[in-house]
Amino acid sequence: MKLTVDKKDLLRGLARTHSVADRKSSMPILSNILIAADDNDTLRFASTDLYVSVKCSCPGEIRERGSVAISAKTLFDIVKNLPDHDVKLELDQNLSLNLSCGKIKYRIPGMAGEDFPGLPSSGEEVFADIEARLLGELVQMTQHAMSADLNRPHMAGTLFEGQGNIVRMVTTDGHRLSKAEGSTSSDGLEMSMLIPSKGISELKRLIEDVQAASDKEAADCIGMTHTAGHAFFQGADMQLSVKLCEDSFPPYAKVIPQSHQRRAVAARHSLADSIKRISLVASDKGGGLRLVLEEGRLQIQSENPDVGAGSEELDVDYPGDGLSIGFNARYLMDALNSLVDDEVALEFGGELEPLVIRPVGETQYVGVVMPM
Repeated sequence: MKLTVDKKDLLRGLARTHSVADRKSSMPILSNILIAADDNDTLRFASTDLYVSVKCSCPGEIRERGSVAISAKTLFDIVKNLPDHDVKLELDQNLSLNLSCGKIKYRIPGMAGEDFPGLPSSGEEVFADIEARLLGELVQMTQHAMSADLNRPHMAGTLFEGQGNIVRMVTTDGHRLSKAEGSTSSDGLEMSMLIPSKGISELKRLIEDVQAASDKEAADCIGMTHTAGHAFFQGADMQLSVKLCEDSFPPYAKVIPQSHQRRAVAARHSLADSIKRISLVASDKGGGLRLVLEEGRLQIQSENPDVGAGSEELDVDYPGDGLSIGFNARYLMDALNSLVDDEVALEFGGELEPLVIRPVGETQYVGVVMPM
């Protein structure tokens, strides 16, 4: 393998793939990026941890074809710190990659490209185009509620559903739930799949790349399809494949209250800022605070014997009777900060029932937070 590539193009390809490489795997080759020069003008990159796989390409001046698997972290760190000049790559007989950029030279040991695991293929499946803006908004509104406990795979991911022209994402960690949906220009969608958290993180990267590569926001689309066991997303010369979780997502519709006894409308920014201020004196472990609802006002209170106490009163649109109920401050702030709407509706049941947060506007979002 022998080629010349612009440093910016090389760095872009490495940036898109190096985060997927699994540095802690018992299979050393999975900590590598596969670099392959297949034809006269394209350099291809691929990485996988056997669950999430990414491949992309960039232009290059290919003089000799070949492939090699190189340490993802080492190569990315080196290229990131090179000056903005052409980079020459040459593979020797000992599978070492010789890299030069001006007067800078490196020799990096590699592994045979033929030993790199094969990546999943979408075959002949047709890709449906979904607006990157819509997917980005759905991820933004739901990612915070995923469980961080990988021992509960049915919650450590996002339920991704498609029905007709409706796309929906749902997440929960058992203490809170977020559901967001929107309409897409594609029709005839029919899917329900559970995407693990790492797959969602890489999908977010793909969305950002697609939006950055396009001049017209309306044209920002990501192709999506799925086969048995895998979901595929593509755009901006990049394809992401994710092995789907086989566990069943909790029946989320049963968690969302269908009615409420009290409804208060508040300014979202003011409410989020107030919760943040009062949570400064909340317990480090529980992060609990109390919402005291009265006609026309909402008081936010917190007390910690070791730190102190705080309270703040907000004007809200609420005509009903009084209620006092405790919540985890971080759960409330995560839900409020994931939205862009100016106002939110807080829907309460009794003192032991969950709070439902809905934006006042066109955004199709429901957040559910269990009381403390």
